[in-house]
Amino acid sequence: MHGVGGIEGEDPTFDQARQPARVIAALGITPGQHIADIGAGRGYFTLRLSDAVGPEGQLVSTDVDDAVIQQLRMRVSARKNVVVRKVGPDDPGLEAGAYDLILLSEVDHFLSDRAAYLMKLRAALAPHGRIAVTHLRAMRPPLVAAAQAAGLFVASEDTSLPDHYLLILQPASSH
Repeated sequence: MHGVGGIEGEDPTFDQARQPARVIAALGITPGQHIADIGAGRGYFTLRLSDAVGPEGQLVSTDVDDAVIQQLRMRVSARKNVVVRKVGPDDPGLEAGAYDLILLSEVDHFLSDRAAYLMKLRAALAPHGRIAVTHLRAMRPPLVAAAQAAGLFVASEDTSLPDHYLLILQPASSH
C-alpha cells in the first residue's frame, strides 16, 4: 500500500524533519517554470510549489491513489496554476520535453523499477531540466544507482536537512 503523504502543518515534528521551506528554496524554482510533483499524495509540497512558479507557471501534481487525488483536487481547486493527474504506477503521465523541474519526495521506493521510471522522467525534461529527489538518507544508495542506470548524474546535493537528502539529477548528455 502506498502512503498518502502529509500536509504541512499537520505534524510539527514531521515538518521540522522535512524542512519544506528549505527544500523549496534549494530547488531554485523561478516564476513561470513548468514543474511536476510526482507522487504528490495529499500535497505536502503542492502549495509551496504552486506559489514558487507563480501565476505564469504551471505545476502538475500526480498520484496513483484515487482517494488522495480527490483530496488534493479539493485543496488546490482555487489555484489555476495546478493540474492534478491520476497516473499509473509505472507511468509518470508527463509530456515529453516539457518540464523544468520534476520533484519526487519520498516516493522512489514505491517504484517497481526506479531506473526505468527515471528514464521516463528524463524524457519529460525540457532542455536544462532537472529531477529533484528528497528522501530519508538511507534511501539514497538505490536511488543514485538507478539514476546512473537511467543516464542521470548527481548535479548537486543538499545534505543540510536533518534526516533527508536532496539530490538534483540531470541528464548525463543531451536528450
